[in-house]
Amino acid sequence: MISCVGWDVGGAHVKATLVQDRRIKAVWQVPCPLWRGLANLDQAMGLVLAKLPQGCVHGLTMTAEMVDLFDDRVSGVHTLLTAFSGKLGAAKIFLFVDNEFIPLSVFIKLKKAKKIASNNWQLTARFLAQKESKSSLCLDIGSTTTDLIPLHRGKPIYQGDDDHSRLRSGELLYTGVIRTPLAAFAKTVPFNGKWLPLMAEHFATTGDVYRILDRLPQYADQAETADGKPKTKRASMQRLARMIGLDRHAASSSAWFKLAQYFQEIQLQSFTRASLCQLSRIASDPVLIIGAGVGRFLAVAVAERLGLRYRDFGEYFVSDVGQTNFTAADCAPSAALACLLHAYLENTEA
Repeated sequence: MISCVGWDVGGAHVKATLVQDRRIKAVWQVPCPLWRGLANLDQAMGLVLAKLPQGCVHGLTMTAEMVDLFDDRVSGVHTLLTAFSGKLGAAKIFLFVDNEFIPLSVFIKLKKAKKIASNNWQLTARFLAQKESKSSLCLDIGSTTTDLIPLHRGKPIYQGDDDHSRLRSGELLYTGVIRTPLAAFAKTVPFNGKWLPLMAEHFATTGDVYRILDRLPQYADQAETADGKPKTKRASMQRLARMIGLDRHAASSSAWFKLAQYFQEIQLQSFTRASLCQLSRIASDPVLIIGAGVGRFLAVAVAERLGLRYRDFGEYFVSDVGQTNFTAADCAPSAALACLLHAYLENTEA
């Protein structure tokens, strides 16, 4: 029996998906503040490895090479590859490069580090190309960033191939539902009948907004808060109040709820505008919004606003994982990588 693990190493989390018999058996997301040192990666990997069966084959993708622990992206890629090969052995690790799987032991000789830098979204695109024939737009809304992947009749039609070009083309938005500072996407807010400027401080994040609104899955709420204090509604309201120079007790809970609703609306508008831009590139009439990531509840709202049908990314998998923890849809590139690698190995053995 083939056991495959898809690893998606980000700067804030490590995600891993186990696939056996073409079924998803387990999905993990482990906090990993890599900017604080490689020891965090070692610890996060250890937590996952302790739960894996023997003899697994591993696929690796990443975005963590961007963290400021590394001098540049290339050195970040090499450092991460070295860390994984040291734990797992280069012969058991595969990378997805130019639409094919290459063993790490072979890839090292090619000197193409930039080919795998921040390419986790390509696994999602490749997987959907095999599963979805309709014209669609995938919105993968995570804790920190959002990927937009347009597909014309099942074929990905992305323009960018790295973070810079994807930012330029609108296929990467640096905003998510947990870690994004509120001052990053709003300058003024309505409060008590007046428009108030926000303080340009890291007082509160989108995680506070979605805790107050009861929209954030508790299992996904892994990042530290801006002030290091609890992840309760009351503490989130206090952090939100600081954004306009107040304390929580200066207004009712209803007032802070309304303010949180405004931040949600601003972020939702940004997703809707970005989606309309990508949809305008699709020659046929798009019929589907595919939602992935822990913030895909906003993808549902985008689909409703645009009058398009919504489909959850998890519907493309056969899974034995329950709904009370991370699922394939929460960790889309990791799940896609594990399934694609499993199929590749099956075909290789046949």
